[in-house]
Amino acid sequence: MSSYRDTPVRQIMMREVRTIDPQASLASAAQAMLDMDITCLVVDLQDPSKGLGIVTQKDVVGHLFDEFVELGSTTVADIMSQPTIGLAPEWSLTTAVSMMRMLGIRRAPVLDQGKLVGMLSFTDVFKHALSE
Repeated sequence: MSSYRDTPVRQIMMREVRTIDPQASLASAAQAMLDMDITCLVVDLQDPSKGLGIVTQKDVVGHLFDEFVELGSTTVADIMSQPTIGLAPEWSLTTAVSMMRMLGIRRAPVLDQGKLVGMLSFTDVFKHALSE
């Protein structure tokens, strides 16, 4: 039996990934995360050369207290992290976690030949490792 460290990303990634348009308001992104009980949205830049962005609850909370930010007029593009790295579905968890730790991120989209196919978070890895 192989170790959880060798598990391919595709085996534990979340396959249902929520996306949002970069011109959506910060308020609509926050409401979407609240309604769907999720902690991030992938920002679909609709141009493969630009990659993907990501907006998280942490990003939103950080801007709630910025006196120059209005939830209704600030767009997701204004605050998103971009570019975000993409993990390959065939990578081992060891490789994926090493990359995420090196970059100081807790979640990353999974891309298969440039197409968004999932999301991997430290929570997913934690649950998988402890279930082994």
